[in-house]
Amino acid sequence: MSKDLEVAGRYANALFQVAQDKDLVDVFSEELTELKAALNANKDFVKLLENPTFTTEQKKNLASAVFEKINPTLRDFIYLLIDRSREDYLSVIADVYQKRVNDLNGVADADVYSVVPLSEQELTALSRVFATKMNKTKLNIQNHIDKSLLGGVKVVIGTRIYDDSLKTKLKDMERQIKA
Repeated sequence: MSKDLEVAGRYANALFQVAQDKDLVDVFSEELTELKAALNANKDFVKLLENPTFTTEQKKNLASAVFEKINPTLRDFIYLLIDRSREDYLSVIADVYQKRVNDLNGVADADVYSVVPLSEQELTALSRVFATKMNKTKLNIQNHIDKSLLGGVKVVIGTRIYDDSLKTKLKDMERQIKA
């Protein structure tokens, strides 16, 4: 685990604990998702927030103006990040926090690779099968197009890979023939 991810993880876990204590897990989840989208959409704001020539107070004022409608506890958390010069971790913290929320709710992210876009019915069927297999209540599936698969699908959930692609089957056949 990289040092940055480790640091962001500690902050995300602390925020998650506070959210659980105050029964604000879902509120923080929604607000962090919106916050991350805003940060991704406005790179100039991120540059200002991370600018070392700005004082801590200037950064807090900027954050206060932009994040005025978020929960006060979450805003205080952002101020804490600014105080500790960790504002550049905000996006990673949001990701780690969301992973904790997903774990709590029995939700996992899945990447499904196929040669052509899959229909909603196919994605729903895959979601049902693999959610059961992974002991989850729900899978958030992202469908990716990969023409190199030749056919079939490859499903990636966390560190697990389920590869039922024609490409892999042909490689397996080739190995068997050579053996």
